[in-house]
This record gives sequence, C-alpha cells and structure tokens, in this order.
Amino acid sequence: MAKKPTYEELEQRVKELEKEAAKRKRAEVRIEHLNAVLRAIRNVNQLIAREKDRDRLLKAACDILTETRGYFNAWIALTDESGALVTAVEAGLGEDFLPMLERLKRGELTECAQRTLRETRLVVVEDPYSTCSECPLSKNYSGRGAMTKGLEYGGKVYGLLSSSVPRDFVTDEQEQALFEEVAGDIAFALHSIELEEERKRAEEALRESEKKYSTLVENSLTGIYIDQDEKIVFANDRFAEIYRYPREELIGIETWRLVHPEDRGLTSEIRAKRLTGEDAPLEYEARGLTKDGETIWITRRNARIEYKGRPVILGNIVDITEKKRAEEELRKINEELKNFVHVVSHDLKTPIISVQGFSSRLLKKYQEKLDEKAMSYLEQIQSSARRMELFVSDLLSLARIGQVVSTFKDVSSSGIVKDVVSRLQLGQKEKEIKLDVVDILPTISCDRERMSQVFENLLVNAIKFMGDSENPKIEIGCEDRGDFHQFYVKDNGIGIDPKYQQRIFDMFQRVREIEDKEGTGIGLAIVDRIVKSHGGEVWVDSEKAKGATFYFTLPKASWPRTHP
Repeated sequence: MAKKPTYEELEQRVKELEKEAAKRKRAEVRIEHLNAVLRAIRNVNQLIAREKDRDRLLKAACDILTETRGYFNAWIALTDESGALVTAVEAGLGEDFLPMLERLKRGELTECAQRTLRETRLVVVEDPYSTCSECPLSKNYSGRGAMTKGLEYGGKVYGLLSSSVPRDFVTDEQEQALFEEVAGDIAFALHSIELEEERKRAEEALRESEKKYSTLVENSLTGIYIDQDEKIVFANDRFAEIYRYPREELIGIETWRLVHPEDRGLTSEIRAKRLTGEDAPLEYEARGLTKDGETIWITRRNARIEYKGRPVILGNIVDITEKKRAEEELRKINEELKNFVHVVSHDLKTPIISVQGFSSRLLKKYQEKLDEKAMSYLEQIQSSARRMELFVSDLLSLARIGQVVSTFKDVSSSGIVKDVVSRLQLGQKEKEIKLDVVDILPTISCDRERMSQVFENLLVNAIKFMGDSENPKIEIGCEDRGDFHQFYVKDNGIGIDPKYQQRIFDMFQRVREIEDKEGTGIGLAIVDRIVKSHGGEVWVDSEKAKGATFYFTLPKASWPRTHP
C-alpha cells in the first residue's frame, strides 16, 4: 500500500505545478508576442511594397508596430548628414511625444539615440523608467523595456527607430533579432524611396533639359542636324530652309547629296576625323547643293556626340552665300579701283613731268628777265608739280600693296635702315639731324622692298615734323617682345595731339594743325598696310610739342614666308 504524501510534499508539488503552469503561460505569452511581432513585420513589408511616399510610410509603419500589439509604442526620427532633424513620427505616445519632438528639433538627442546613430547597433535599455531620467519619454516606460536601432542601409544612416516592449522580452535574442529585421526593412524602404526620388528628379531635369534644348534648336538662326552613318536623322527648320527641302524629306537622306561634288572629299575627311577623335578643323567653309541643284556656300561646325548610344556628328551650318557674293563683288570693285588708280596715276605722271621740266627751264632761262612776281608764280608751279608727283607716287605704292605676292626672306633690318638713311641724305638737310641707330638690329623675315618703304615713310614723317628744334634728333631701335620684334622710330619734333592719333593711319588723314607741311596723307596709311600684311601692328605714342615715337611689330619665324 502506497504511502500517502505528507502535507508538505503536496504543497511542494503544487508549487512545482504552479511554476510549470507559469512557465507555460510565459511561453504562451512569448509566442503570442513574437507572433504579433511577426505579423507586424509582414504588414510592414506589405506596406513597403505599395507605399512610395516617405512620410506616409513611416507613420503607417509605426501604427502597424503598435496596432498588432507587438509594441506598446514606436517612433521614428530621420536626420540629415549634419544630424539635424528631417522629420519625426510616432504611434502610441500622442501628446507625450511633444517634449521629445522639441528636443529633436533642437538637436538634443537622448543618450540611446546618440549611441545608435553613432554606432548603428541595437541599443537595449531594460528599465528606462528608472535609468533614463533625462529622457522625456521615461514615464511612458514603467514596467517596460526599450529598444532603439539605427536605420542604416548601404552605409548611409537615415535615422532611428525606437519602441517599448514588455520588460520580460527586451533581452530576448529572438525579440531583438526581429526588431533589427523590421528596422532593416524600413531602412531599405527609405533607400528605395530615395533612389526613386533621385530617378524622378533626374527624369524631370532631363525633360526640362530636353525641352530647353528643343526650344533652342527649333528657334536657332543656324541650321542644326544630326548625321548618323552618313544620313540625316534630325534637322531643324532652319536647316531645311537653307537647303530648300521639306523637313520630312531630309530624314534619311544621304549627307553627300547636300554637298557640292568638288567639296565631298573635304567634308567626308573632316567628318571621319571628328568621329575618330583625330585633329580636324572645328569650323570650315564648303559648298552645298539645294534641292533644286543651286550651289550655296556654307560654314560648317561639326562635333562628335553620343546619340541613342552611338557616336554621331552634331552639325551647325550658316548660309554665307550672300556674304561670298558680296566678297566677290567687293574684290572685283577693289581690283577695278586699283587698276583705275594705276592707270590714272601713270597718265598723270606724263603731264606732271612736263610741267616740272618746262617750269625748271623757264626758271633757269628767264631768271634774270622776269620780275619777282613772275618768279614767284613759277616757283609755285614747280612746288605744286612736286606735290602732285609725290601724291601720284604714293597712290601707286598703295595700289601695289596686296596686288603682288610678296616673297618673305630673312634680311638684316640694319642693312635696310642703312640704305634708307643713305637715300634720304639726312646729313645734307638745311639743319643737320642727329640720327641714333641701335648698333645691332635683328634679322627679320620680310619683303625687303616694302619694309624699306616702312622705314623710309616713318623717317620722312619724322623729318617733316621736326619743327624748330635746336638739336633735331631721330632714334631707331628694336626691342624683343617674345614672339615679336618691336621696332620704333622716335623723334623730338612737334609731336601729335592725342585727339589726332586715332586717325593718322587712315587714308588722306592729316593733322589739321600742320596741314601747311608738304604731304599727301597717304604715307602712314601705306606703313599701316605693309606692317599688317607682314602680320604686325603699328601705333604711335606722342604728346603735343614733346616729339613722337612710332612703333611697329613684326612676327619672328612663325609668320608665313610668302604672303599676299
């Protein structure tokens, strides 16, 4: 017969059964809680799949976490790279969240928030009510624990998620893993939304850019086209107008059909070099053919771009047909004028020589027989004839500039100056002029005859306007200016008022204050044209009554050896 248990044994057994029942109850509660968390995660994932608005997603996620009874409350705060608050949402806290929101706005994060943003790991507080007195939410955590996790994806921290859970579960590893999982899902959703927003911004920027580009292209005054595989795949209205095609007929047409036969090789070569990245002219002129077969002149500018994933030519064209016609007409007119000047000048020389000859003979033969007044008339006739001869000579010099192709050779500028000085016989003037020439003048690449005329005209100009200087002096020299030689002819004569200096190199321009001086107003214009034909510039530096210095530059070896 079994021994009856004692009261103490029965009491012990009851306690054991009660413990087992409590353990089963806790297990059931734990399972129920974890199931609620799993439902919350599932619902959050479903939310992420359909919701693309960031703020609605965050608010709905907090609501789901609390409505499933997985968590007592939940709140999310997003921050920017500087740590400033971007937005914050909550569920289960209501007005109790306002003090925390104010702190977040001021950038005053709680200790657990700072830690999770700094380390992006899960921060668990078992009893925030007792241990987190500085937290505005601590009173809401009586009997509860708190978990806070950074919302991090792809190395970027978007903010944090914080929730309160039963204190019995806050240290549960599975509970913590599920919380980290839902935080990761929300972070991924934020990343996806961010990418979508960037994509939309890029698309909007692209649409705006395309709209602006389309407006620019369609309203351009230049013809614009795209050449792919030597066919037109795009052309604006101006391009169609230049070639006199309906715009739709241009699409698909071979580009060579729009080029004059004699220029097809040139355009094809430049196009090929542009596509392969070789050196080629960015802009060039070529003839084109309109739909009705008329030849036109075009300025082309080609660039290589990517179009629909392939390299193509983006071209700009300007119709310069009228400009070319005007240039040809101007060339003909200039040629006719030069011929006219040449013929007239030669025809004038014969009577001028006759006037000079006969007036000289009269002066010699009748010098003792004519009265003072008659002699004065003859001298005026001779003076006028000399002026006319000088004028005709200058006109002939001017007409020759640009007609003959000059041959550029390396010559000594010292030799040129020496010959000019000897020819002008400076030492035989009424008042001897002191001439200083720099000992060594450079070798220059030039047309010797024309450069002699430059030095001669500048020296004659200096002599003419020397004035009443007691010690007349002219200085000739040259300075090195890198790629250029800079020559100068300096005098101590009457100088030139600054108001006249801008026009003295123009044709027939003379300084009003010295019009009594003999001259035609062509000499400095000849200097200007010869120097420019050599690739240089000419200018003057002067003050009234303080002399004048005429400068002109000549390129060194870089200028072409033959130049029209």
